[in-house]
Formats: sequence, structure tokens, C-alpha cells
Amino acid sequence: MENVKFVRGSCERFCPDAEAKMRIQKKLLNFFEYKDGQKHVPGVLVKEFTRSAADAKVPNARDMRTEPCLTRTVEYLLKDIFMDERKPYHFVYDFIFDRLRSVRREIVIQQYNARQTIRLIEPMIMFMAYSRYRLCEESIDKFDPKICNQHLQECLNVVLCSYDELDEESQSLTKKPTIREAERRYFIEALYQIFNLGTPEALVRGLTLPIQVRENEIFKLAFGICLNYHQGNFYRVIKGLPKLPHIICAVAGAKLQTIRRRLLEIFTHAYNSKQLTVPTGYLLRLTLLEPKSLNEQCRHYNIAQTSDRKAVHFIKTDFKIDAETIKAHRETFIDEKLSRTYLPEVLLLKKLWI
Repeated sequence: MENVKFVRGSCERFCPDAEAKMRIQKKLLNFFEYKDGQKHVPGVLVKEFTRSAADAKVPNARDMRTEPCLTRTVEYLLKDIFMDERKPYHFVYDFIFDRLRSVRREIVIQQYNARQTIRLIEPMIMFMAYSRYRLCEESIDKFDPKICNQHLQECLNVVLCSYDELDEESQSLTKKPTIREAERRYFIEALYQIFNLGTPEALVRGLTLPIQVRENEIFKLAFGICLNYHQGNFYRVIKGLPKLPHIICAVAGAKLQTIRRRLLEIFTHAYNSKQLTVPTGYLLRLTLLEPKSLNEQCRHYNIAQTSDRKAVHFIKTDFKIDAETIKAHRETFIDEKLSRTYLPEVLLLKKLWI
């Protein structure tokens, strides 16, 4: 990618004419590119992602989209396609993921500046953050969380570097970020903290950010959760998660099973006794679990329950340490939070706090 020379796009279509003509002729259209799902009737085509060959020539300007066109492309994908319910969501995700990856490639080739990069990639972060939660229960052949996590981290790193670049510029003479740009940054910085929960890199970044970021309400909540996690105070971590806004709460949902496991393991030592038990209601409040899910946790980690399942009996030697952590799943409190939003507005960072 680094060997590709600078070029400024001139195409105003979602898909350049040359690619559109080739894919129509060879019948290489995706389901979402046919008109109203009708086969053989092309609809709206979007440029697909292709890898550059090692000896690739400099792309032609007419095959590269302009910045306004790339913005419209992202909005089209995260509004029209995202809300298309004719296929299961993992089909929607695959299509949008590929087309957004093509946008990312053009950002690099056209060497966009920090502000341009931020505006285009922030919505991609929101889309992948939401999708990794929405598809967490799918089988590996339908959704690979590792690939999603990898690309989400890459996008976060690019945007964070761009934020840092703008911070350096603002100390000299260039313009300050608008209120809207600042709010979007606060949200993404908070999302980064929760996505990288438990990593020293995230903690160091959180401690060294500009004061206006650290004093933001959303960021303070997210960073406080990270500090509590670092200190091993998992009760405060779980207590803080439902207070997070929509997408950041969804990101935290992927971490919940690990946090619950660690909390239960601590309990096997703190409440270790052959006579005493811990009320189920207390554990449900502490772990944000529903009764059925708590029963599953107890069976999986070999934690004894009373016959009426109203209490749990912790014995440290019985805890199944070698058991794999239970796979992440959809959480009722997160689904309820997401259901109160119009998701395209959220993904495009037009509504940041619910």
C-alpha cells in the first residue's frame, strides 16, 4: 500500500463505470446490488474491495471516488443496506464490511488528512462495534469475531492517531475542532477504552489524553470502569456497564462472560464454606445474569446450587478452573438499550448518548 502514489479521485458514483460494467457483464453482483432483489436487473452497485498487486499501477482518478462520494457511500451502506431485512444480518454485515474496506483503501491511496480520515472511519468503528455484539451468537462460518476485532482495532488505531495529529496542530495555529467533532471524539475514545479493557496501552492513553477529553462524562464513566477492572474490583465494573451508552455498552457485552467468570472464581474463595450459602438473588444482581443463565454458569464451572436453586454453595476446590469461558451472548439489558435507538443515526454518530 505504501508504494501506491498519490492520486485524487474524480468518480462521483458509488461504483466506477469500468468496474460496474465488468461486474454486470460477468454477473458478479451481490444480492444487495440487484434492483429490489430481482435477478438480472442491476440496482445500486457499490465498489467492492480488491487487493493491490505488488506491481500495481497508479490507480486512475476516474476509478477513485471523491471525498463527498465516499461520504455518501458510507451513509448509503449504514442507512439503506443496514436496514434491509430481506436477508439475515450476517449477509448484510458481510456486504457492508467489504464495501467499507474498499472505502478505507481509497482513504490511504488518496492520502486524506486527519480530519477527512476521522469523518469517514468513525462510522466504520461504530458499525463493527455494533456488529460484533449483534452477531456474537452466530457460528464461525457465518461470523468470525477475530477478523471483526482485528479490523475494529485497526480502525480505532487510525482514528486515534488522527486525533493526536489534530491535537498537535491545535497547539500551533490551525482551527480547533467543532463541538460536534469533539463529542464524537469523546465517544470513540470511551469506546476504545472498553474495547481494550484490561490492556496497559489503553490505561496509559486514558491518563495522558487532553483534559477536555478526560473530563467528558462518557469518557469518565468508561475510564472509571477500566480502572476498576485493573484494580480487580469486578463488582464496580459490572455495576457501571449498564450506565454506558448504546454501542459502548454493546462492546462491553463481549467482555461480560470473562468478568463474570473472574467474579465467580473470586467468590469461590471469599465464600468458601461447607455450611454457608449465597442467595441466588444477590448473585443475579451482582452478575447481571438471568436465573436460567446463572444455572448455566453454575453447571459449566461446577458450582453447587441448593435443590430449590435459591442459593449457591461455593467450594473453592470444586471450581472448574480448566473450563473454557462461556461464549459471549446477547444480553437483555443491552438489547433493550439498543431497541430505544434508531441505529443508522447511532452508527453515523448523530445520536451519541442513550
